Amino acid sequence: MVAACAAAGAPLVQGLIGAVDCHVHGLAETGYTALAAPGSPVATLLTALMTLYIAFVGYKLVLGKGGLRMGDITVSVIKLSLVMALATNWALVETVIYDALFNAPTEVGGLLLGQLSGASATDPYAGLQSAFDALQKAADHFASRAGASDSVMQGGPGFAAFAVNGGGMVMLLSSLGVVLACKVVLSVLLAMTPLIAGLLLFETTKGLVEGWLKAMIALAVLPMIATLALALELAMLAPSLKALATMREAQQFAPLDIGPAVTVLVLALVFAVVLVLAAIAVAVTAAGLRLPRAASATRDGNDATSVSTARYAASEVEPRSRAAHIAAAAVAMERHEGQSTASASPAGPRRLTLVSDRGPSADPALTGAAVPLGASYRRPASPRLGASSARRDT
Repeated sequence: MVAACAAAGAPLVQGLIGAVDCHVHGLAETGYTALAAPGSPVATLLTALMTLYIAFVGYKLVLGKGGLRMGDITVSVIKLSLVMALATNWALVETVIYDALFNAPTEVGGLLLGQLSGASATDPYAGLQSAFDALQKAADHFASRAGASDSVMQGGPGFAAFAVNGGGMVMLLSSLGVVLACKVVLSVLLAMTPLIAGLLLFETTKGLVEGWLKAMIALAVLPMIATLALALELAMLAPSLKALATMREAQQFAPLDIGPAVTVLVLALVFAVVLVLAAIAVAVTAAGLRLPRAASATRDGNDATSVSTARYAASEVEPRSRAAHIAAAAVAMERHEGQSTASASPAGPRRLTLVSDRGPSADPALTGAAVPLGASYRRPASPRLGASSARRDT
């Protein structure tokens, strides 16, 4: 694989792109095959996860928990089929996922470049190679004009050589470097498909699948933005590159000729910041991805209760009849009269009313019944007994 990917005598940019494209495809395929191979730890874990998922579904069906319907069973079967296809079929993953993530953004970027630049649009990475070579030649020219005692921070040809060389390296890293780094990380995430597919079965692990998809979408879109930014940067650098080439051919340097070199450095730094902001924007956009969530078991188990509650709640908001209004008015009037009577009663000690579980007691002292005034402490009607009456009876 390494010998087939190596390109002898290829330029720097084209050689790096070809080598990385070849190796990332081999890395994704080799990693996927190693994880999905029978007997591997990931394959064993995937089998265990699928067994647990089927056991949970069967448990709910046998005990009648969770409110499973025929549609839920169909979704479970489709989910199991999708997991098996993603975890055991590299040809499907390569056709559906690999091409969509690696090739589709490149094609969309080519269409956008064609619309922006017209029919004469060229490969931006070929332009990057030409611009980088021109900047290196300009740096050699300025370095030859600088003296041995010239400092880079004092301006002049020494600073011009530093600006041109540094601008070229920043432009190379902020465009080609970003693209190659995204492809390498994307291939590693794609090789983890057999492991991630098993996590799709359960709601508690579905967040990991969402994060995996978000990362791959962001890493697939960012190279397209880097390519478009590179095309725009090369278009803005064209006058400065032409001026540097003229100076190099004339073999001369004036103090005012540092302008094109500074322009190259500033534009390279500006577009590096643009790539950082683009990466943040892509990450925030990809973070909005949400996988469909299943309803909770509590809600599914109480569907009938929810429906009946909603029906009764709907009946309560209907307008009341005239008889209901009259009854409500009578109850309010009776309550108002009771409050008025209680407020009009004289202040004084009140008796404690005791209520038994057998009903109200017949004792007025316990029930708190109304007793006529003056009869509260009346003596009993029994005859008086004195000491002489006892002697008389004996």
